[in-house]
Amino acid sequence: MTATLRRFLARDPAAGRAPRCEFCGESMPGGTSDRQAGGQPGGHGHVADLGARSILCACAGCRLLFTAAGSGGGRYRAIPTRYRYAHRFPAASELLAAAAIPVGLAFFVIHDGQISAFYPSPAGATHCELPSDLTPSAAPAGTAGWLPEPDVEALLVHVTRDGQSGYLLPIDACYRLVGELRLHWRGFDGGTEARARLAAFLADARRQAGTGTGTGTGVG
Repeated sequence: MTATLRRFLARDPAAGRAPRCEFCGESMPGGTSDRQAGGQPGGHGHVADLGARSILCACAGCRLLFTAAGSGGGRYRAIPTRYRYAHRFPAASELLAAAAIPVGLAFFVIHDGQISAFYPSPAGATHCELPSDLTPSAAPAGTAGWLPEPDVEALLVHVTRDGQSGYLLPIDACYRLVGELRLHWRGFDGGTEARARLAAFLADARRQAGTGTGTGTGVG
């Protein structure tokens, strides 16, 4: 979703312009600090355009039109707002290894029955090829119940020296993270500001999942 990333990068919170629904043109609440339940920025929701592989801003009324399966002729799907967090997620390392991802942070999306992998970088979301036999039905042990809804959710994994964690997130949240890291990336490893942005994003994701700053829930 290169176009999607450009859209997130282009947003200027300081500009003061309220966003408009891209379906009906209605003005919507703006401001990056204005969050509605489910973590949507600016007090509005998002809809995935599956044909263009992009994300559109939508008012509450228009977003509701695309929550049912098959709505919008199957082209549009409302992006869910659910968050889940697991402090211990043993499948994280296996997923990163399968995609040969050189860093400890990546998110996985299901599209056309296949799993795609992406990780943040100075250039944006870097795509990694996965083995063709790694399908949702053949996902690593420990991912049962954690597979994202195709196209509109992602499984984000984070591996550090302290452990392996997993997050089930709306896809727009992942691209918002990629945009933030790209804007603030410095040097080879991202630098202090990018690491601080990542830490804040993950802390907010844990809060959205209802676990606060604690250890979250393990994976059975």
